[in-house]
Amino acid sequence: MQLNGVSVVERHNRPGVMVKTLLRCDFISNGSYKDPYEISSVSLFSKSQNVSPSTVLDTSTQIIAASSLSSVKYRWTLSSGEFADSTAFVDIVDVPYIIKFATGRYGVLLDGENRLDSRTQSTDALGNVISNEASSAGNYIDVWTVKMTDDSDYQVFINDVELFSDGFVAVTEPVMLTTKTKLVPNKVRLGEIVDLKVFVDITLMNRNIPDSIKNMFSQSVVSSPQFTIKKHNEDSNLPSRVVVAAGSDTSATISITSDNTMVYRFDTSVLTDNSITDLGAGTGTYSIEAKYTILGETIVSPMMYFTVR
Repeated sequence: MQLNGVSVVERHNRPGVMVKTLLRCDFISNGSYKDPYEISSVSLFSKSQNVSPSTVLDTSTQIIAASSLSSVKYRWTLSSGEFADSTAFVDIVDVPYIIKFATGRYGVLLDGENRLDSRTQSTDALGNVISNEASSAGNYIDVWTVKMTDDSDYQVFINDVELFSDGFVAVTEPVMLTTKTKLVPNKVRLGEIVDLKVFVDITLMNRNIPDSIKNMFSQSVVSSPQFTIKKHNEDSNLPSRVVVAAGSDTSATISITSDNTMVYRFDTSVLTDNSITDLGAGTGTYSIEAKYTILGETIVSPMMYFTVR
């Protein structure tokens, strides 16, 4: 994924120790994304030292205990009392703050390239400076201290993240990959906002490469994704193909899951708001073409079709 032009790796995509890792946390209420009233902080702890919530939380308040602050590896807070805008960064590594992507959708960035740089320092509740100390591979927990409504108590949400040191592997022959793609869903109703999901099935054809290395390619080796969406018109008075979403315009909003699935949120209102010239009716046949990179190869998928009804 890209964050204002900066490539970041998400928590489920085998993040390395020295890469920029995005830790997302989305809040859902009654089936919809909902903004909490307040996110006080996000704190990172080593999981090996905190195998149960009781080692981090105060048993009476169920929020982070003061005695646990000394074991915080890193801490994110609000910038001037406001969330950082995910589209407004010039240099993302300078911003150790909580990022807001959309309603109910937040994240923090763990920067691996400047771990001990003063720019990545944060401050705990007592005013003590905390440098980013998550410098070793292993399991961590990110603890989000949140007040969901104005009159509610603070509560915590605890997530897991693992940092890997095996991002480098050595092979003695060219790696030969084949890929297959599949689109879901293939039927969309006009007026819907849906996630278009392109599954990428990767096969490593080298017989002499160990299974331990082959298995790594089943987990997030797809990068730099782009989608091009076109409408296929049957009306002879209209162009046969009309671009609805251009590849370069989609790259910043495509997420990649741990199993190499690319996800793009498609709002069908763009098909009826007259913003696209020569589109014709919003209903009809559409195609999506995925472009992505694996091991330096740029791959363009065959057209995958879906219908808007």
